Amino acid sequence: MTDTNGADMGAMDEQAKEAKHDRRAALFCILYLLLMLAFLNWLLFDTWIKRYSLTRLAGYTFADANRPTFQLVACAVIGGSIGGIVNAIRSCLLYYHGFDKQYVWKYITAPWMGATLALLVYALINSSVAVFGGGVATGNISAPQVLSNFAAGALAGYGSKDVFIWLDDRVHRIFRVTQPVPDVTGKTEAAAASRLHAANLELGEVTKEPHEDEKQIGIVIDQAPAPEAPIDLGKPVDITVATKKADG
Repeated sequence: MTDTNGADMGAMDEQAKEAKHDRRAALFCILYLLLMLAFLNWLLFDTWIKRYSLTRLAGYTFADANRPTFQLVACAVIGGSIGGIVNAIRSCLLYYHGFDKQYVWKYITAPWMGATLALLVYALINSSVAVFGGGVATGNISAPQVLSNFAAGALAGYGSKDVFIWLDDRVHRIFRVTQPVPDVTGKTEAAAASRLHAANLELGEVTKEPHEDEKQIGIVIDQAPAPEAPIDLGKPVDITVATKKADG
């Protein structure tokens, strides 16, 4: 009885220590994110007034930094970082009491991930506008243009999860690859699954259907889509497997 109580107390102490470490990790993430937020707000203001302190510190001239599209791209990227930070701080506060230190890297990379997503979204949207005759900025840009780019970037960073889904869809449409469906009829269920996986396809719904021929029991007797039909990589293929017919 004493040993059991001692073990329970030891487990509780370990849990308390883990919880303490997790809260420290959460506080570290919040502090880091707040510092990044302060820096990016300064950088946004510095870009808005066209001082470009950080850019010129990196060796670029004012003329390089003052090109028509620079401010649009910079505000979109900064907006993405700020959006990612705001979402990360919200997540830290929401899960503070149940924070897990293994997710620290998620919060450390949040500003950089938000900036990258904002840049990708900016490039995709503006390239589409250019293709359909909208052109790109070549002269003076207005305050509403800068603000709209900042807002779009901030939304991309804040809603990174949804942006990933949107980007996955765009990538699938652009780089869509189709192939003929392999014929898996006449194979066992395991062999059919192996053949589909080898063809970069997934095993979909498996339907069991009673069959009179005992030699066909456990064998795939039908599939959908049909053999040789075009299918996208990664898509499922449903199969029907013969089973023993019930007596009576």
